[in-house]
Amino acid sequence: MDHIFKALTLLVALQAPAFGQPDPAPTKTATPSPTADLASAPGPLTAGPVAPLVPAAEAAPPLRATLPDPVLDRLVAEALANTPETASARANVEAARRRITPAATLPDPSVGTTYQNDGSGLSLGEREGSFLGLMASQPLPWPGKLQLAGKAAESEARALEAGLVGRTRLTVEARVRNAWYDLALARTIDRIIEDRRDAATQIEAAVRERYAAGLAVQQDVLRAQVELARIEELEAGQAALITARTAELNRLLGRPQDAELEAAAALPETDAVPATGALIAAAAARSPELEAVRQGIETGNLRVDLARKDFFPDFVVSGGPMLRPGFEMGPMWQVGVSLSVPLWADRRQRNQLAEARARVEASTADAETGARELELRTRERLAQLAAALRVATLYRNQVLPLDELSLESALTSYQAGSVPFITVLDALNALYNDRTLHAGRLAEAAKWRVAIDEASLQSTTMASPTMAGGPGATGGGMTTGTTTNTPSSGSDAPMGAMR
Repeated sequence: MDHIFKALTLLVALQAPAFGQPDPAPTKTATPSPTADLASAPGPLTAGPVAPLVPAAEAAPPLRATLPDPVLDRLVAEALANTPETASARANVEAARRRITPAATLPDPSVGTTYQNDGSGLSLGEREGSFLGLMASQPLPWPGKLQLAGKAAESEARALEAGLVGRTRLTVEARVRNAWYDLALARTIDRIIEDRRDAATQIEAAVRERYAAGLAVQQDVLRAQVELARIEELEAGQAALITARTAELNRLLGRPQDAELEAAAALPETDAVPATGALIAAAAARSPELEAVRQGIETGNLRVDLARKDFFPDFVVSGGPMLRPGFEMGPMWQVGVSLSVPLWADRRQRNQLAEARARVEASTADAETGARELELRTRERLAQLAAALRVATLYRNQVLPLDELSLESALTSYQAGSVPFITVLDALNALYNDRTLHAGRLAEAAKWRVAIDEASLQSTTMASPTMAGGPGATGGGMTTGTTTNTPSSGSDAPMGAMR
């Protein structure tokens, strides 16, 4: 009996490698993923350690619109390491990776038993035609099916990694950078309010001196003191805003929300912007959605090849002993091979092949749609960035210097008695409100740079800036209308946002 099982095992062992080899199907070239730095997520493809799905060595990273900031870069890396969104995305990728080996593995064998009786009573061991049989069978798909199925599952995991993990990374990075600029703006405005209080204090002292000398009316003193009280109100509101901005950034970093943060650097004032064509190309290279749909095209081509294989039959090899106790000739044994007949190929296999081809066509169209949409969004963001930088430059070079001259002229004229005190207050408020607006424009420009690098296919909007407790700007939050359908562990390519 042992030699029968050994023969059957040898037959399956000899057949399995052949049935795992691909036929001369068209070779597909995998598209490199721009998310190689995320490919090191823990979790092997098999029981032992394996290399990441995305190659580690790739071309230089795409051009960026955001300005270098070592402190902010460290915070982004910290957030990516600690945020639950990243852990969830990597877990979904790991789930997809775990489908690769099963897809390329033979189906489970089956074992059964049979009993044949000769006559109406139990005749095992008494009549030669009675036996107890044991049968083992192993399905064998047509050569190449298993390997194609494994490649398709691996390609699906690559698409999920590029789309889900890549988009999660860019979204988290954008949130951290925007929160950082919000905090930097809040602290900048807090310093502007402090400068405004110092200037108002000096003006109030000068008005009191003039009033004591009989050169000003009491109404001027009261107005100056009211102005100081209003500035204290602004300081209180701005302190609350700084606390909220700090808590938000700490939340994104995974720190206690009352933890101390590094002092935010001054808002960037550079006007340098890379060329439009270069930024559009960089956004396309960075886009997780475009990379995922390109990988989805490769998956679709593999599914087409696999659908072609379904026109060929699958096999089942079987064998086993038939025991006949009590007979000198000993037990009998049998082996057999059966195959499936694709009798309904016109109704099943041809439609499955047409479906696979249609999905490739849809993915190809999605890639073109996504590229056009991303170019449009990038051009929109570049236009908004250019506008914000232009306004910031206008304030820096013209409006603020004129405001300072206006305040000096108003003070001189008031001391000469040629203008009322309200003129001084108007000039004071204009100067510091314009300084606040200038800071808000700088923060807005920084956020438009972040939006360009985020490379979202959805439109980006900027909330109207308002300063706590009074006019001005705090650089309201930027939002991206990302209604992207984040792919589940079984999706081919996360392009739901493009449909």
